[in-house]
Amino acid sequence: MTFITLRRLTALPLAVAALALASPPAWSQLEEIVVTARKQEERLQDVPIAVAAFSNEQLEERGARDMFDVSHFTPGFSFEKVNRYGVQGGVSRPVIRGMSNILGEGNASVFVDGILYSDSILSFPFDIVDRVEVIKGPQAALFGRATFSGAINLITKKGSNEPEHTVSARLAEYGDTEVNLLSRGAVVPDKLFYMVHGRYYSMDGMYRNTLDRDRIGGEQSTNFNASLEWRPTEGIAAILSGGYTRDRDDLAAITLQDRFANNCYLNVARQYYCGEVQEAREATLDRAGLQGTDGLHRDSTRLSLQLTFDLPAGLTLVSNSGLFNTEMEYGYDSTYQGATAFGITTVPNAPGYTRAPTDPVRTGGVLRNEVTDRDEWSTELRLQSDPAGRFRYMLGAYYYESRRSLEERHFLPTAPTVFSGESRIDNQAIFGSLGFDITDRWEATAELRYAEDTIGNYNAIARPAAPLIENTFDSVSPRVTTTFKLTQDNMVYANIAKGNKPGVINADPRFPPDIRYADEESSWNYEVGTKNRFLGGRLMANLALYYIDWKDQQLTASYTFPTGGTQSYIRNAGKTEIKGAELELEAAVTDQFTAGFTWSLTDAKFKELFDAEAGQLFGNTSLVGKMPAGVPEQQASAYGRVRFPVGTDKSGFVRGDISYTDRKFDQIFDLAHTGEQVLLNMSAGVENDHWAVTFFVNNLTDDRTPSSVTRYVDQLNLNVPQHVNANPAQNNVPGTTTLERAFFYPLANKRQFGITAKWKF
Repeated sequence: MTFITLRRLTALPLAVAALALASPPAWSQLEEIVVTARKQEERLQDVPIAVAAFSNEQLEERGARDMFDVSHFTPGFSFEKVNRYGVQGGVSRPVIRGMSNILGEGNASVFVDGILYSDSILSFPFDIVDRVEVIKGPQAALFGRATFSGAINLITKKGSNEPEHTVSARLAEYGDTEVNLLSRGAVVPDKLFYMVHGRYYSMDGMYRNTLDRDRIGGEQSTNFNASLEWRPTEGIAAILSGGYTRDRDDLAAITLQDRFANNCYLNVARQYYCGEVQEAREATLDRAGLQGTDGLHRDSTRLSLQLTFDLPAGLTLVSNSGLFNTEMEYGYDSTYQGATAFGITTVPNAPGYTRAPTDPVRTGGVLRNEVTDRDEWSTELRLQSDPAGRFRYMLGAYYYESRRSLEERHFLPTAPTVFSGESRIDNQAIFGSLGFDITDRWEATAELRYAEDTIGNYNAIARPAAPLIENTFDSVSPRVTTTFKLTQDNMVYANIAKGNKPGVINADPRFPPDIRYADEESSWNYEVGTKNRFLGGRLMANLALYYIDWKDQQLTASYTFPTGGTQSYIRNAGKTEIKGAELELEAAVTDQFTAGFTWSLTDAKFKELFDAEAGQLFGNTSLVGKMPAGVPEQQASAYGRVRFPVGTDKSGFVRGDISYTDRKFDQIFDLAHTGEQVLLNMSAGVENDHWAVTFFVNNLTDDRTPSSVTRYVDQLNLNVPQHVNANPAQNNVPGTTTLERAFFYPLANKRQFGITAKWKF
């Protein structure tokens, strides 16, 4: 990070502070947040692990609408938003503390009320989110599988004796329209509570498609959510909650930087691009060739039931079970450059050249409609002692089952459907924890989970003789923590935890047997930190330092089929070392002025990694010292907010938020990258006890830096003699037949003005 960027980040709170100079220097307290990161309610500042938590009010004030927005003000956390399909594989793939991956399951997982939510979370309505917790470091001991680097838990709003009825609306540029209706309260006071919610959201898209001049990147969602809580007697509670989401999105606003931008290693077969990718203002996608299947069509349903029983001797028995189903179709142009629209047998600027019969542009294999059906079920049972006791314990058992079918449909007889079968996951585990207060200030906790994962793929079409292939992985995931309280509001802590991620099956039936599996990966994580509140709760300062020893990580490689075309797969590769620091500062400077600052450093480097293509580029297959893909080395954010009276019964506010994200590399070679992104959001509003109106502008400086970039191939401009080329050095290397590299990335959100209104009754 440059000093210029640091000045830009720190200037915002100072500038907003100037608006508060007329206010008296009376301090007010910061908001206290209670979290459940360790399966029990406790103050955020008392949790001896790094957790970033945000209440519904804080999310609303920041204008955060999804986890992508949350990542901009959470140190050490990034969340990709290529589109609401997720990323490759249709899953959300958060990156916590530099532990990134491109294919397969994410290294961190999202939970809703403690239930795993494996699909993309980007269309989940934040209007019903009571709190977001980003829990950093391995969380398998308490949260279970797929929490290799951390867990994100969304806690939804429930009913209570206090009624709440709200209508909120948003209207912004580019047809951005959203309406939320929420009602919650008591059916029978102290006994039966409800929550119901409905939402409609639509956006036209911010960019145009060069082929038809229509907009791309449009989104549309309809959501219904509800919960019912029953407390028949003291010490017994049952919460039934669920939701339905219907998404109908347009083609994602993704563009591709083609081979003619390549500027380095032009004397090797695939060539490359070095530096920040070029800024694009539109995309070229063959919508017509997708024959009406373009974009995302998804219907998702979730249902959960939590039972709580208070037992004698301060014991509590908790059962938490959930179902999740998603039916999805995603149609897209996988060339990201409209290659099929320019003629499926010819190549632009290559007169006389005809594509081979196996060329995927000619066969139609590049126009894809992925059809997925995912079913998940999980249940957890745990027995907990009194969390206030000097000696505390927890015992639990967990079962998880997932079935996900995938087929890739095409639109020409020359490109038959690829049936990838049904991916199966069966996970069973037992876990527990022991806690002990050594003194009234010194505490120690030990947690442990033993789990077995059976990963399989059933494909009777591609493998009729032996349709089921599977493998079983077992793991032991411990975590040991110690905490010392300096005062009631100041503490230091240290923890050691082991993370484990099960192996995977590369299910594409076209792959040869030798790349069908990738083994499990593991890591040891060491963390020390301090959490502090000073001046009677008016100043918060948290610092965490960590070290991660990571081995056998699952990385992405590319396989070229003998019949033409390429496909990515997962392999195990080498070791990585990550060292990092995370800082959070927040202060209620006066009754009117509050400001905050966050910063993170993620120093992630390969310690052992070999790659054949690296040998072609660098003359050395070793990639020791390179960074993993998609990891920003530094992140920072700052905010300043001023509140002031308006008349006798209203208040107003002015707020500014700025975030900095360091460059992210496309792949393990550390050559092409996104560039540095700085986003500035401003808002101002007026409210009273019954209504609120806010005017906002997001991305005030119109920064178009993409949030990610991915190494790809140029399928439009094949590796053939290019007779019309401004730079002949970019022509194909004689005697090679490999596609040159290209790079695709999402088009960033433009500057956007808008207004929100909320009415409480």
